[in-house]
Amino acid sequence: MYPYVYPMDATFTRPKLRWPLDIRMHNLDGQDALVIQCPIGISASPLALMPQFAPVIVELDGVQTSEQIVAKFAPQGLTPDMLRELITRLDDHLFMANARYFAAEKLAKDAFTTAPVRAAALAGAAYPASKEELSGMVRGYLKDLETPATTRDVACLIAPHIDYRRGGACYGAIYPRLTESRADTYILIGTAHQYSRRIFHLCAKDFQSPLGTHPCDQKFVTQLANRFGVDRAFADQYLHRREHSLELQLPFLSVVQSDAPVVPILVGSYHQMLEAMRYPQEWEEYETFAGALTEIIKERAKYGEKISFLAGVDMAHVGRSFGDDGALSPERMREIGYRDQQYLRAIEECNPKALFDHIAEDQDARRVCGFPTMYLVLDVLNRLGGKPEVDVVAYDQAVDYPSDCAVTFAGVAMYRRDSVPSLS
Repeated sequence: MYPYVYPMDATFTRPKLRWPLDIRMHNLDGQDALVIQCPIGISASPLALMPQFAPVIVELDGVQTSEQIVAKFAPQGLTPDMLRELITRLDDHLFMANARYFAAEKLAKDAFTTAPVRAAALAGAAYPASKEELSGMVRGYLKDLETPATTRDVACLIAPHIDYRRGGACYGAIYPRLTESRADTYILIGTAHQYSRRIFHLCAKDFQSPLGTHPCDQKFVTQLANRFGVDRAFADQYLHRREHSLELQLPFLSVVQSDAPVVPILVGSYHQMLEAMRYPQEWEEYETFAGALTEIIKERAKYGEKISFLAGVDMAHVGRSFGDDGALSPERMREIGYRDQQYLRAIEECNPKALFDHIAEDQDARRVCGFPTMYLVLDVLNRLGGKPEVDVVAYDQAVDYPSDCAVTFAGVAMYRRDSVPSLS
């Protein structure tokens, strides 16, 4: 499988689990199981283990020796052979931080870097791989694709990035508004779910789905990277490879605006800003990026080009599945809904500082994953001038009480004021 012979290094002497990994408890055929998956796609298949191994896996930190780990869990029945078998299974799935994994990671990242197209990573999993089947599904969600008699120019369309099963009605409610758009290029922007020490991640590739390929506006991406800093703009471009926040927009975008050029941007966490209670503009990385993005949009406007945002963002993530104490209830979800309406009000007002203050009140207790993206979008729209007219088209809560998991999301259309028809 691998073209090299790998040294055993410290895999079995001081075992260390690599990062990032998605480790969760799942119910598989009525049995609880600890399921480990690779969110960035280096490892192709997940690994299911007995839940009893969860505390052992936590100790695979590269500091403790195998003997120390066995001694710690010997009262619970752990033996050297059992630990070796566990490490072997983890290593076979490329879940150990060793030479074997790092070589596979390099091969995967090099392949993505040189590929001209960002291929559909979720086809056949999150949605059908068949063009006909996917087209039927998307059009089934879309209620009315007729272009309105009086068009309005969409400055930003806000859509969910939750799976279609739970969010399909919201996608279907908001995407017809994009038939009103007269944009030449869409800034396809959304949440970077995987950790990076950097905030902004560009991708200079065409984006593909079974319904077509959206060309990357290479000139825009190149200009933005040059002004922001090429190294940091593309250092973690690989995060785009399996990120769903942008990919789930593509089938709908292909139906309502086929072949539309895109500028793919992922936005990471603002945790340091929230901890310091300081607005993002006070951070050089943010200010340089937001300023460069605004400048390029203004320059394009001088030549008659229109740039619109297409944001793939969800809102609250609550429940024990996300680490909360206490079970979800209808009363709790009503409270979440009330807070979500406050969040949406800041968007309606196009007020990024109100959005930040709202999230900072409780240090993002609802885990609103789309907040960093929306702060940037609102800030840039303000810098461009002219407060947009905003329609909150849909709001929904996907609540699973048995698994104690809830995600909220909305569909919002923001229109340029100069294109809003007179009501007189």
